[in-house]
Amino acid sequence: MVVLGSVARRGLRSRLIRTTSSQPHYPLWLDGQPAEAIDGATLPIEDPSTATTFATTALGSEADIAAAVASAKRCHEEGHWKRMGARGRGRVLRSAANKLRERLPLLVELETRATGRARREYEAQLGRVPEWLEYHASLAESVEGTVPPFADATDHLAIVRRRPLGVCGLITPWNHPLLIATKKVSVALATGNTIVVKPPELAPASVVELARCLTEAGAPPGAINVCTGLGPVAGRALVEHPDVVKIDFTGGTAAGRTIGALAGAQVKHYCAELGGNAPVLIFDDADLDEAVNGVAFAAFVASGQTCVSAKRILVHAPIADAFERKLVAKANGLRLGPPMELATQMGPLASAGECDGLRRIAMDGDGW
Repeated sequence: MVVLGSVARRGLRSRLIRTTSSQPHYPLWLDGQPAEAIDGATLPIEDPSTATTFATTALGSEADIAAAVASAKRCHEEGHWKRMGARGRGRVLRSAANKLRERLPLLVELETRATGRARREYEAQLGRVPEWLEYHASLAESVEGTVPPFADATDHLAIVRRRPLGVCGLITPWNHPLLIATKKVSVALATGNTIVVKPPELAPASVVELARCLTEAGAPPGAINVCTGLGPVAGRALVEHPDVVKIDFTGGTAAGRTIGALAGAQVKHYCAELGGNAPVLIFDDADLDEAVNGVAFAAFVASGQTCVSAKRILVHAPIADAFERKLVAKANGLRLGPPMELATQMGPLASAGECDGLRRIAMDGDGW
């Protein structure tokens, strides 16, 4: 990797680079443009189906998080994004939605290769992702100030108007990288906040592309910043930064508890979607084939790597044996293979770490 130079822009030093590798490289997105990590660190993005590196990303640290937060704070305080109003911001989000649609083949490939999830599933899922930008644009445009009833309205009038919170820190997971990031980003931006996203280190590329689309669509510098990094380093720095007023986290329950404690220490707004242990109940009046198909989808979609995956199946005793036979046959018939092939129904787990975790669960006898 060859450093071409650095430029000073609105107080933020942007690290401009060129890679000598033939592999794609995904930088951080700071202050409306791509940037490299201050210390030059990078991280490989691996394809779990081949155990090979297919791209690299910049690896952000505490210093990069600080730069991203400073950019978001400056954008919020200068007020351009807020003054655009809901309609102006809505136009940006809708334009970004169209740009995402144009990039869908690239986004499907990026997420399939990074997570190992079957391409056929991403083609279905990512096709709907731009709608979240459009939905939250419309929702923000429909919000009006309210005049709540007052006990004595003869000489008092109460008016409620919604205002942006400020800088929001969004931490997103690897199992649905673009989908969950877009849900968080779209509502935060539509309501006038500025944001710093810490995407998953296993699959950050599509989130960088989301930031690129929003910037091309007219989001001002600093409205959206993306800082890839490790959870204990970049994630913790984002949560603890005093200028971040809200944290929105999707991920494991243990990490969610830790983040909640850190956010609570500074009395930050905190929203969390954590791991699940979803049950499916099958009663004896159910259509058995329909129930088997539903359970198979719930259990094996995304190779079972999602918080809503069916992890417990409770079946009414009179039909338990018949249900089990059909479900085993269904599972045995799943087509496993390279995730980029459309015939593949189930690819590998996202990383060796996920495999090791499942082995530990099996060895410890700790069921799901």
